[in-house]
Amino acid sequence: MSQAKCNNVTGCPPSVPFSKFAEDEDFGPATRIAIWLLTGVSAVFLCLRLYCKFIRHRRLHLDDWVLIASWLATLAGTICTTIAIGLGFGKRGYEIPFDNFGTLIVVGLLSVTFDIIGQAWSKTSFAITILRISEGKLRVFIWFAIISMNVLLGLGAMSFWVQCSPIEKSWNPLVPGVCWDPRVAIVYGIFASGYSGVMDLVLAILPWNIIMSLQMKTKEKIGVALAMSMGVFAAASAFIKCSAMPELASQDFSHDGIPLVIWGIAEAAVTIMAASVPMLRILVKTVKATNRHNQRPRIIDPDNDQVKLVRPHRSRSKQQREREGSANLYRLEQSLVSRL
Repeated sequence: MSQAKCNNVTGCPPSVPFSKFAEDEDFGPATRIAIWLLTGVSAVFLCLRLYCKFIRHRRLHLDDWVLIASWLATLAGTICTTIAIGLGFGKRGYEIPFDNFGTLIVVGLLSVTFDIIGQAWSKTSFAITILRISEGKLRVFIWFAIISMNVLLGLGAMSFWVQCSPIEKSWNPLVPGVCWDPRVAIVYGIFASGYSGVMDLVLAILPWNIIMSLQMKTKEKIGVALAMSMGVFAAASAFIKCSAMPELASQDFSHDGIPLVIWGIAEAAVTIMAASVPMLRILVKTVKATNRHNQRPRIIDPDNDQVKLVRPHRSRSKQQREREGSANLYRLEQSLVSRL
């Protein structure tokens, strides 16, 4: 069918090439599968983390509660995105019924807000976990990271609701008024997401500085440090999301903004999984030790907020230092079992 025939017979707008209509695709179903898969897998990791606490009769700590809250926020964002898909999100704007736009915008704003909250709280939970095995100036830096990430991401979430004057125009484009230049949201979004990604990398590196200074076998140190460094994947998600930020200025965001929405949910989901990995590693080692020794390993200071690590004195024999190093590893991992 030619372009002229499309315009005269089917009523296609002359400004839109007919080839574009032929190539259009509804990304809604694929997006629905992707976001629920991410939310579901992160729920499995979180449940395994909580299961470890339950079977060992350990109480939940602050980082556990914050992580649970972050998953609930991610779940709320996923539900809102699913509702938006039912209203037409994922399709080209001209394919969405006009009566759906008002509700679609409000649901979309709620989805973005919940996604950002999930990102901020999941990163906060992981930082609190690192805070438990740190001391001195390192604790001050971690608190700075927690506060700064929450402030930046929180302002980003709020900006979508107050970007227009009057505020009602933010979710009702038919209301007369003015809005910020879309480039403001893009620049700030890239900065906030990039900053949170850098903080993810820093929090992933910090455990190496703490653990590698202990006197224990290199293989054991690397295993523990790697388990606590899964935040690099959260950082990767944040950086990829930065590359999708320019889509905020798209004239057809309902279709072009799909990557940004998926990576927004993926960032929180990946962070939740990363924060749960250390517990899963420790659980596997604990189960192996229990089977091998036919007894349950003893938990050391389960409710103490600081891990007491013995630094071997150089004057002691190599055998004594290795024994103390193994004891350090046991204290560190068993303390994490009770608090992660």
